[in-house]
Amino acid sequence: MFATMIRPLFKNKKFIIGISIFLFFLMLGILGPVLYRVSPTKMTWNYEQPPSAKHPLGTDTYGRDVLAQLLHGIRSSLYIGFLAAIISLSIGTVVGSLAAVKRGIVDDTLMAITNIVLTTPSILIAILIASYLRIRSMEVVAVILGLFQWPWFARAIRAQLMSVMSREYVYLSIMAGYSDMRLVIEDLLPTIATYAFMSFVLFINGGIMGEAGLSLIGLGPTRGISLGLMLQWAVLMEAVRRGLWWWFVPPGIAIVALTASLMVISTTMDEVFNPRLREE
Repeated sequence: MFATMIRPLFKNKKFIIGISIFLFFLMLGILGPVLYRVSPTKMTWNYEQPPSAKHPLGTDTYGRDVLAQLLHGIRSSLYIGFLAAIISLSIGTVVGSLAAVKRGIVDDTLMAITNIVLTTPSILIAILIASYLRIRSMEVVAVILGLFQWPWFARAIRAQLMSVMSREYVYLSIMAGYSDMRLVIEDLLPTIATYAFMSFVLFINGGIMGEAGLSLIGLGPTRGISLGLMLQWAVLMEAVRRGLWWWFVPPGIAIVALTASLMVISTTMDEVFNPRLREE
């Protein structure tokens, strides 16, 4: 069934291009640090060196290898993106499913909370929370980002599941005495699997961009290396003004390529699985 569902995607050229770019950077993040065994934090006297045989992407102001930083940064940014996506997807699924099944006061309460979070300037709240934390690990940044991405997804799946609730097989399950949990897991969630996956891709995108944005203003992870932190260091050391292109161009390209590929994947999935957008 799964193979039948995804087969149309691999006939779409845009999807193949998007998934290929994403998998390329995913492999760089997973295998790169293993194959390129250079410490991204080791300082040397070879500071601000342009790309060479010894340092393929040059070094920064502290003599650290930029390629090593890039490979570890891709891994960290993807980790934050995936973790933030899991948090957002989980919260949105629970809230949307409960609202659709329970209805009444539960539905009204959950949607009121959802609307409050939706209308709140999430990036400002994330900045406030991050600014009060002296130590911010990758996980903390992911949690901060994941807590504010879910409202639109919760509202969307609530609407879809409420439509599914009117179908005959759902009535039969209710008459058979299914609990709310069993009803959601067996009858409701499978109907939104494709939409949930598309949303998960967008959540990863939001996590990567959110981390880069927080890092650029000095509120990203305080430990480790990410693509956003590489750009922050480049900005602080005026790499653009001083022409040290090898310091800021690689992480910039990585962020743009990752986010663009994820957008292409999500858009293509919508075109393939949404009947209204299918090409006749």
